[in-house]
Amino acid sequence: MKNFFLIFYFLIPFFLVSCTGQYSPMNTKYPTINEYLVSMNIETKDESDVVVCSGYNCNYITQIYFSESDLFSIKKIFKEVNGRTSYEERQMIAAAIATMEVITGDIVGTKNDKGGVLENHHIGNPEKQDCVDESATSTSYLLFLQKNELIFLHDVVVPQARGALIDGRWPHFSAVIREKLSGQQYVVDSWYRDNGLPPVIIELKKWIYDWRSSSKVNNEQLS
Repeated sequence: MKNFFLIFYFLIPFFLVSCTGQYSPMNTKYPTINEYLVSMNIETKDESDVVVCSGYNCNYITQIYFSESDLFSIKKIFKEVNGRTSYEERQMIAAAIATMEVITGDIVGTKNDKGGVLENHHIGNPEKQDCVDESATSTSYLLFLQKNELIFLHDVVVPQARGALIDGRWPHFSAVIREKLSGQQYVVDSWYRDNGLPPVIIELKKWIYDWRSSSKVNNEQLS
């Protein structure tokens, strides 16, 4: 038993920084999106538009103010309003997040951040992002879209987690949206792809339980 606790003690850091990989109850830890924002210290402040996390585990938090040109680039993606389907809105969300990553990447320094990379020597580097950074940042982007009524067929909900080491998978986190009509939840996972590329958007259940196929996302289509 003593050896078990010793092994578990040394595994704790992997729980904190791992990003690859049954189900981890992040939604239980943060019952509401506001509690998540407060706990992660990623609320927008001083009339900023979004927050970008970087440096692994949100070691660096940058408040971003979009210019008029930035806002135009983002809003034009959502020009279709009447007759929009939920699938089309998810396509727009993916394009908008890619656009916001390009904008903020120049400001924060994450423009060259590569997808799917997790290296301990990047901890504390403000130009690198792990899945905790990506899920928090994408959630901030999604809340901006929701606040400005650019999306209206989905709600932004608390980010989700999967993997617990003891089930053979590394912990991994992602932003999540919920389709209003069906109640179906989708992850908006920016970690797998390079900065400025559209995030992977797939059903939450597939992301959690069919993790082997959902981890092969280089050519994954939106669902």
